[in-house]
This record gives sequence, structure tokens and C-alpha cells, in this order.
Amino acid sequence: MKKVLGILGGMGPLASAEFLKTIYEFNAADLEQKLPACILYSDPTFPDRTKAIINQSEEDLLIRFLVETLEKLIQLGASKIVISCITIHHFLPMLPTNLRENIISLIDVIIQDILREKKQYLLLCTNGTRQAGIFQKHPLWFLAEKYVRLPNEADQNAIHHLIYQLKKNGYQDAISFHLDNLIKKYPVDSLIAGCTEFHLLTKYFMTYKEQNDCIVDPLLSIAKNIKSLMNDDNI
Repeated sequence: MKKVLGILGGMGPLASAEFLKTIYEFNAADLEQKLPACILYSDPTFPDRTKAIINQSEEDLLIRFLVETLEKLIQLGASKIVISCITIHHFLPMLPTNLRENIISLIDVIIQDILREKKQYLLLCTNGTRQAGIFQKHPLWFLAEKYVRLPNEADQNAIHHLIYQLKKNGYQDAISFHLDNLIKKYPVDSLIAGCTEFHLLTKYFMTYKEQNDCIVDPLLSIAKNIKSLMNDDNI
């Protein structure tokens, strides 16, 4: 049976579209028929995840949207699913078990990358992810936390604002330079793309910075390892 990766995107749409592009860029083949089969379901009408967490509003609507779209992807033939939004991972424990077992957790991927590299990282995420403690709730956080620095309140709010700039305008040099300054300020070896919008900047770090390890990006990790992930029945 053909394995198909489902991508639940639209949160925001530029990042999930870039993720699909990255999959094919990192899985070149002599014949296009050998490339991974993917279904991108991009739905920008999802309620704002940070507002749902901070204001405790529209949670039921968001979960209903999430269930409906995941079911659609499965009906279309998706055998594994990546949800291209980290903040929405806060709501995954509220989903039925049969839906959760098909999802490749971006939090799992990030924690695995941290524990493998064991460098010092600065976590870039939305205010919703920070307030909900999504990373801190991971069962292996007690091992990973010594490698992760959290920005102060002012920088956290600035990062949150950058995320919404990325949603609206896509890649901008000014955002990349701001992140360069954060690396120097804290100081750390690398950044954690704790929001999928930062996938729009990953190639900047891989080319301009000429280093592949300047940012831990779960979407990049999945794109590079999609064949093994799709064949791993334990995910």
C-alpha cells in the first residue's frame, strides 16, 4: 500500500506551502514517480491558536476544525500527518486516539534533535506556546531543558510579533538580522524554530550563514527524513 504524507497547513499558508516545497527539494530522484506522495490541505480559516490559549476562547471551534480536517486527510489517503503549526499541538491530547496516532509530532522531532546535538538553543515560539508550556509538557523535557534558553518577556513579545510579520509578509532580511542579534545576545549556538513560520527563514541560515545547524527546524528534519518516517510504524 502506498504511503502518503498528509500536511495540515494554512497556519500560516506560506510556511506550509514552503514545507511541501522543501520535501521535494531534499528528496530529488531521477524519476518524479519515485518522489514522496503528499497531500497539502491548507485551511487559513482556523481560529488563532494563541488567542484560543490565552483568552480561552474558541477552543471548541478549533478542536472541531482540527478533527474535521484530520478526518478529511485520512479519507484522502494520508497514512501519516504533519500539522504545520506548533501552537496547535497544545490541543492534540484532546483529540480521539485514532486521530492522534497518525500524527508526527513536531515537538517530538524538536526534542529528538536537541538531545542528539546537545548544543545551547534559544526557543522561538508564539506567546500561546510559551504560556501553555507545550515543550515543558513533553515527557523528555527534563533531559532537554538544560540545552534550552527562554527569551525574556520583552524579547518573547518581539518574537511573537515577528511571527505575525512572517505570516503576513513572508521572508524579510530585517527578521533574519534580528534573529542573528538574538543568537549573540543570549548567547546560544542555535535557534529552535518553535513556530513553523520560521521555516520560511531556514534556507537563509543554511546559505547566508553557511551552517546547517544554526536553527533546529522540525519541518526541515521531517523533509530530510521523510522516507524513514513514513516507513516507521511506531510513529
